[in-house]
Amino acid sequence: MRLFVGFFLPEHINDHLQMALESVNGAPGDADGRGRHPLRWVAPEDRHITLAFYGDVPSGAAEDLIADLQSALAAAPAMSLRLRGAGVFTGRTLWAGVQEKTLAVHSNGSNPLVDLMRTVQEIGVGYGRGSEPARPRERRRAHVTLARARERDRRRGEAQIRRRAEALAVYEGPAWVADAAHLVLSELGAGKSGAPQYSTLAALPLGLR
Repeated sequence: MRLFVGFFLPEHINDHLQMALESVNGAPGDADGRGRHPLRWVAPEDRHITLAFYGDVPSGAAEDLIADLQSALAAAPAMSLRLRGAGVFTGRTLWAGVQEKTLAVHSNGSNPLVDLMRTVQEIGVGYGRGSEPARPRERRRAHVTLARARERDRRRGEAQIRRRAEALAVYEGPAWVADAAHLVLSELGAGKSGAPQYSTLAALPLGLR
């Protein structure tokens, strides 16, 4: 099973983001003469903040993995998050940034969201192929993937990715409280138009202890 842990976006956060995306989409020349668009957009209901990606996990290990995650996340604080700004990965992927202002301050000055990402990633070591332990100084950028350039029209897609990232650089969405993550099964190609299909295997509440 191809698994990851993440926060899905609440509906009102998605609605606010969608309005911002619509304001920078649909410019003349975006589609070719046959109406094909060079970008593949992530469906609103699939937008999420990945905390850790585990790769392939044996189905028989799922119960133990869920138990480990539930215990660790119960001890983590709920977090106040907002989407802010945008950027580009590898020239092909458009993302929105995530700003965190935790509801519980860490006395050592560390970033609680980065700490949570590191903890959740380390739990997956030994469960999933493609999961690696976090390096002490590894820098992580929490983000929500919005769109990717299609291979068949990569040059034009990359240009549009850059243009949209510049337009969304000033974006700032409303805050929300992230109080539960999800362990998610990702089935490649099983969703609409060949996108991945996501199914939640377990809810993982934060702040129970």
